[in-house]
Amino acid sequence: MPAAAVESGNGGTLGLLMFTLWISGIDSAVGFVEGFVTNVIDATGCKRWQSALGTVTLGIILSTLFCSNWGWVLFDLVDHYVSLYIVFPVGLCQCIAVGWIFERSETSGRSPEHKKSMRALSLLYWFPVLAVSFYVSFGF
Repeated sequence: MPAAAVESGNGGTLGLLMFTLWISGIDSAVGFVEGFVTNVIDATGCKRWQSALGTVTLGIILSTLFCSNWGWVLFDLVDHYVSLYIVFPVGLCQCIAVGWIFERSETSGRSPEHKKSMRALSLLYWFPVLAVSFYVSFGF
């Protein structure tokens, strides 16, 4: 790609594109690290620089594993298990938490019919959704 850009005379455009991709990659990495660092600080009460140093060091060590001879196999395994067996259940749990559990006591407390309907819908809706998504993920 760089050789083609230089041959066509668009080297500056490619350089701008690569710089933009580099900046967006740093921005994403900072966002991922900052979220984890904040959770570590909240859980342990350590200083921000200590938490950031530990998080970045752990990230460097884990990333180094993917640079070995068997890094592609490890990457394929991690990608498969994360995208298939973790993302689907987490997404379903978020839907259940936001759509069903959030303000459940207030909704159930409105009337006995509300409580009865929530119980019935949980059996008729959420149980099939979880069962079908479990078997569909294995089907893929």
